[in-house]
Amino acid sequence: MNKFYKILFAFITLTTLFSCSKDNPNPTVALRDYTEQYAKDLDSINKFIDTHYMTVDTEYNVTFTKIADGGTQPSIRLQTDYPLQFKMVNNETHGVDYKIYYLKLREGDNERPSAVDSVHVSYRGVETIKGTQFDFAQNPVWFKLEDLVVGWSEIMPYFKTGTYDATPGPNPVQFENYGAGVMFLPSGVGYYNTSAGVLPAYSTLVFSFKLYELNYRDHDGDGILSKDEIPFDAAPFYDPIDYDSDGDDVPNYFDVDDDDDRVLTKNEIKDTSGNTIPFLLIPDCSGNTTSANRVKKHLDPACH
Repeated sequence: MNKFYKILFAFITLTTLFSCSKDNPNPTVALRDYTEQYAKDLDSINKFIDTHYMTVDTEYNVTFTKIADGGTQPSIRLQTDYPLQFKMVNNETHGVDYKIYYLKLREGDNERPSAVDSVHVSYRGVETIKGTQFDFAQNPVWFKLEDLVVGWSEIMPYFKTGTYDATPGPNPVQFENYGAGVMFLPSGVGYYNTSAGVLPAYSTLVFSFKLYELNYRDHDGDGILSKDEIPFDAAPFYDPIDYDSDGDDVPNYFDVDDDDDRVLTKNEIKDTSGNTIPFLLIPDCSGNTTSANRVKKHLDPACH
């Protein structure tokens, strides 16, 4: 993990989903050992998954209910309509491989965000110890994924946006075939030792969400979308934060000179008329635009 990533991760971890007032400065508490806290977090999440059942309505609104003694409802883990899945996320700074459980209620039919794009979502947040709701947005809101706790950027790329009729009219936009899911976050990919609104520090979290729309971003303004600033064979789930092709400790999506040849990337991907070349057609040094494994000219310092 390079220096830039460590700094950025520390910043993201302290960022909240809440609109906190000046009277609630999100105080922190004493820092605990990451490995020991993760063991507690995983136990809390597993207990929630095994002692609650889930109901999903026709619009993919999710409700979690504790199974009563003698209850026959299948737990979240045992229900078969939406198989429980997980992703392992390595954090070298914490020295922990985090398991993030998630449920794919519906993948969605349109575009997939990368970990650094903006998403238009509705969501509900539940804390696992008491099972109480701590945050809720019924009407969709826009977020930059980097501004949210790390767990969101890890899970959101597994879903796609929906579709809608863009014809002007008096009625609200109706989305169809949008992505919908649930994520279960240990505090190490949540707020960790920072409280957030009514949520205490070291809370384990459950978010249900719907992904309606997205905006692909170009962080460094070089004409290449940040989602494409990745190795050619790494799509679709590679995090652009991880890719630094020239080893200068600045990931490509923030690097205005991706191959460190002292020629700006935005100038390397223009044709003879000064127009930006579409990403998929950027040639290598020889002008080849068709080879799938070619090194595009903005990534090859030998071109200049």
